[in-house]
Amino acid sequence: MNTENPSSTAGCARLAALTLLLALPAVVSAATDSPEDSPQATSTSVYADAIGSARFERSAIKVEQGHTVESGNLYTRDGETGSLVVVRSPDGAVIARIDEPGKRGLLRVDAQGLASFTPASTNDSRESDAVETQEPMGRDVTISGEHRYIDLLMAFSDYALSKMSVDPLAFAFLQVEELNLRLRNSLVTNVSLRLAAVNIFDVPYDTSIQGLASWQGLLSPYRSLYKTDLNAAYGGWEGGTAGRGYQPGYSSVLGWTTSGSDTFGHELAHNAGGKHCWDQDGRDYNFGHDNGKTKTSLCYGNRAPYFSNPAVRDAHGLPLGNAQTADMTRVWRENTARLTGYNPELAGLRMLVLSGNEDQVATYIRVPGIERLYRGGVVALSQSVGPIELAPGTDEKFTMLNAKLLNAAGSEVLVKLRGTRVEEAQLGWREHMNSNRYLGLLSSPLGLEIQYDARDNEALPVGYYNGLLKLEARRIDSDWTQPINVIVSVRKK
Repeated sequence: MNTENPSSTAGCARLAALTLLLALPAVVSAATDSPEDSPQATSTSVYADAIGSARFERSAIKVEQGHTVESGNLYTRDGETGSLVVVRSPDGAVIARIDEPGKRGLLRVDAQGLASFTPASTNDSRESDAVETQEPMGRDVTISGEHRYIDLLMAFSDYALSKMSVDPLAFAFLQVEELNLRLRNSLVTNVSLRLAAVNIFDVPYDTSIQGLASWQGLLSPYRSLYKTDLNAAYGGWEGGTAGRGYQPGYSSVLGWTTSGSDTFGHELAHNAGGKHCWDQDGRDYNFGHDNGKTKTSLCYGNRAPYFSNPAVRDAHGLPLGNAQTADMTRVWRENTARLTGYNPELAGLRMLVLSGNEDQVATYIRVPGIERLYRGGVVALSQSVGPIELAPGTDEKFTMLNAKLLNAAGSEVLVKLRGTRVEEAQLGWREHMNSNRYLGLLSSPLGLEIQYDARDNEALPVGYYNGLLKLEARRIDSDWTQPINVIVSVRKK
């Protein structure tokens, strides 16, 4: 789809190390329990000025990879509906997507509380941004049983990321949650999008048809490696179409200027099989809807946070769809099997280690199953990577790992990472990751921290390195195991 969006250089948030006992600044609500157990909402003072008199009604809050993610609708005094998605990073920095009549864009608040806002301006150009494919869509398919997840690989070009001035991991969580909010608003309850991997590449691809094809080709082996379903990539944009997606399909590309817009959800709706409002032909129902007052996600211009659904009404009492011509809720439901079935789910925990434009990063996750009275740690699956057996605790504070990652040519290269076992209840007790030491506490959750530091990789050529490191959590005197999939994207300057 087409947007015109000025860039903003203010408020660049540096990707900070994720540490276990990081004290959050005053803009963050105080937490009395672990954020993994009881997510604490970001203080409303962070975004109060930006949303003005609109009322925020939160509908979801959770913690993902140490990031607190919350979302809900905004209700203006004149009855219009918008949305707000807020992501707070472990260092206290906040990124928020504000979507309400009269104010749409991206709010950034750094860890020191300095705020900047980049407005998202749109136009009503009807240049096509969907590339039609021969892939069959789901029709008259009913999915029952457990909730399904569409696993997403989000990619950035180095150029796009330098222009966007965002923490790529926080931004990826924000985009995923905004799509999920639109699904919830539209009464799609059986499927949601899940961030499964984030990678960065030094490539020149843009939002052209060729650029879309290039991104899909580049990401193909990584998609197989991470077992993801959809690709979304942020690349160059110097005018023209700001986003493009296969319809139906599994890839979309977005220009770097769309960071404050809802283009991401629009393009993924094309992947689901949706078409634009004005293309309604009276013979099918996979279209967006414009009822004269409110536009849904597959229209152009200012859109409400909904996909078309005749069962949902806007603030004016008008339906947001038509059963014969505009029912994207039905399209999402009928295509759930396709969208979630491109690859089998990668078993185990996922951990995203992403350095962005920096040359070091540390990421922490809790490992359920090794806590309370259990003794255990984390091992590698190959001696060429790291220790494959649990061992008594020592004074060693980390384990050096040799991760096999892919360079720009797609060849395997050894990149050194550090693995650390962390005991939360012992004030951040840290030691080598395969330690099976028991510290004697009844409630002592264990976590794994993976660190990347360019100084450990002095001989490594300049560039980005992406790939998968497989580890495994074990308990001593037990056959219990937990796979840990570490998706890595790091840079050597």
